[in-house]
Amino acid sequence: MLEPLPLDGIRVIDVSRVLAGPFATMLLADLGADVIKVEPPDGDETRSWGPPWWGDAADRRSAYFASVNRNKRSVVLDLRTDTDRDSLHRLLETADLVVHNYRPATAARLGLETQALRARHPRLVVASIGGFPGADAERPAYDLLAQAVSGLMSVTGDPGGPPTKTGVALLDLLAGLECAVGALAALVGRGRAGSVDVSLVEAGVTSLINVLGNHLASGEEPSRHGNAHPNIVPYQVFAAADAELVIAVGNDAQFGRLLHVLALAHDGRYATNPMRLARRDELVAWLGDAIALRRRVELVAALEAADVPAGPVNRVSEARSSMEAANDHAWTQTLDGICMAPNPIRVDGARLPARLPPPRLGEHTESVLADLN
Repeated sequence: MLEPLPLDGIRVIDVSRVLAGPFATMLLADLGADVIKVEPPDGDETRSWGPPWWGDAADRRSAYFASVNRNKRSVVLDLRTDTDRDSLHRLLETADLVVHNYRPATAARLGLETQALRARHPRLVVASIGGFPGADAERPAYDLLAQAVSGLMSVTGDPGGPPTKTGVALLDLLAGLECAVGALAALVGRGRAGSVDVSLVEAGVTSLINVLGNHLASGEEPSRHGNAHPNIVPYQVFAAADAELVIAVGNDAQFGRLLHVLALAHDGRYATNPMRLARRDELVAWLGDAIALRRRVELVAALEAADVPAGPVNRVSEARSSMEAANDHAWTQTLDGICMAPNPIRVDGARLPARLPPPRLGEHTESVLADLN
């Protein structure tokens, strides 16, 4: 275990729920912050988003909840009551950062309005995650809604098919990551920045990156390209003789090496990426015919040896197995019967440790509140 961890000595009060906020605070907890998760009497609703469960279902540690709440302590406070709001403020007096994802009116009602918190606790950094930005801040939002209104679904899926969401709550994770980065910046620049806020929808629109950039530059409406790329060819899924693989050619030299592996003659019509884009369909068909004659494992090995970015389209179990193999079969960590994937950040070459399992509801209420006295 790293001693000390980078955020050792930083206390975070996590009043968030579901995914974006808990993901942000778990990142900080993994880096060593003391994260106290404040839950209402019924707990974070994701505790009940099962099966599957870790342990007894009565403990309400769903696999979903456990995936974003390790390294935290759970305290139950009913912020609708004066007594428990006072307890929260006593906790905040000991804290460096508070994170919540309530809408503005609810936050004000629960005593979490940013300006009021900053007036009462001048050293405290306040980080909030909302659904919609600006004048729409009171609108409720989950990740699916954010993917829809941000434009992300409109460019995801097959060209002739319907708009499609991603397989995970991507914008919750992205907003959580941006919240964590903003909170860390505010802590480093304390005195210059006292609060940060992020919204799922705005994070979704800005995350369109090159797709949005294409629209801003051309005025054209981006379309769906399935598993292909709007600006690069070949950069997509192909079908080998027995299974699918991805080939991601990013430059002309890689394309030349791809042709060599496939035993295809160099064709001047495809020499540069703009030329390949102009002839996308015929190029993909030409490459696809050659790829379909090869077995995936053999072709991927040959492309790797030629330094052409390529790999299999793995199932989740296969992806996990590849991580285990790359880490001497010591990739996951188990605490209190819960198997957890690691934080991908390494500090000084070392893996960040899982110090605490995802907590049972209110498991640490007595000990935390006793410390305040």
